[in-house]
Amino acid sequence: MSLHVVFGAGQVGSGLARTLVARGHTVRVVRRSAAVVPGVEVVAGDAREPAFVARVTAGAAAVYHCMNPSAYTGAAWEAEFPALGAALIDGAIASGARLVCLDNLYAYGIVEGRRTEETALGATGRKGRVRIAWDATLRTAARERGLRYAAGRAGDFFGPGVGDQSLFSPAMVAGLGAGKAAWLVGDPRAPHAFGYVPDVIAGLAALGESDAEGVFHLPTVEVAPATLVARIAEAMGQVGSSYAIPTWAFTVLAPFVPLLRELRETAYQWDRPFLVDDGKFRARFAGIGTSLEVAARQTAAACSPALSSTAESAAPAETR
Repeated sequence: MSLHVVFGAGQVGSGLARTLVARGHTVRVVRRSAAVVPGVEVVAGDAREPAFVARVTAGAAAVYHCMNPSAYTGAAWEAEFPALGAALIDGAIASGARLVCLDNLYAYGIVEGRRTEETALGATGRKGRVRIAWDATLRTAARERGLRYAAGRAGDFFGPGVGDQSLFSPAMVAGLGAGKAAWLVGDPRAPHAFGYVPDVIAGLAALGESDAEGVFHLPTVEVAPATLVARIAEAMGQVGSSYAIPTWAFTVLAPFVPLLRELRETAYQWDRPFLVDDGKFRARFAGIGTSLEVAARQTAAACSPALSSTAESAAPAETR
């Protein structure tokens, strides 16, 4: 049994910890406050403190960075995000552990066609620039200090375990089950690269157990938001419908809706096709990746216990 240390217990970190336990590892979760996670040692502490991080990562085989700043504002991201990762790099190097980082797609910016792991990082918004700087920090630490790392970049989350801030939040999915229309943004019929949360978790676990290094696009479910609404609603016995907030409205509504102020810099992700090539990961880790049909059914089941047994029996073994 090897020690795997997970920093962050949000929509991915907690599920990752449970997955690693199921795979036979000793798991320690580090979060801001203490909480009970069955089968897991939970330690409360500050990931920005080098001495604390060095202590909790000593002897680890893998360290997972699943943290985000406490607030979704540009200022918080610029100030907090670099500090959250710096001590983890030091701790991973000192313990000889692999560092596995959950990442997103902000750094690419506007790209025509599909993004691959070799696509230039051209984002101009504040959050995108923070991610570009983090990518450079990891590469420098690998080149100059011997850091062994893998970064798993994921699309926008949906599925069981997703958080309240996601577009396909539990409240939105529950609304679909009640026959309510969903609110989407941009062009709801433009294909979009989504990250199904169980696939994101399985992907990070696979990276942590392997010797793969560098950047990988985690498995994506490529589907138009309006189609995803329809498929989830259908699994709940409803006819899904949606309304769209055009991206130009972000500027008009921003003074009244703080979240829209932050979304303006990434509005390009929603008003046109937003495509990602995940072939590199799928070639290395065959069997990880859930179909749209199964993902929609399991997303519906997460908000409707009556559907759970049906969704489970329909899922292939590698997605359970």
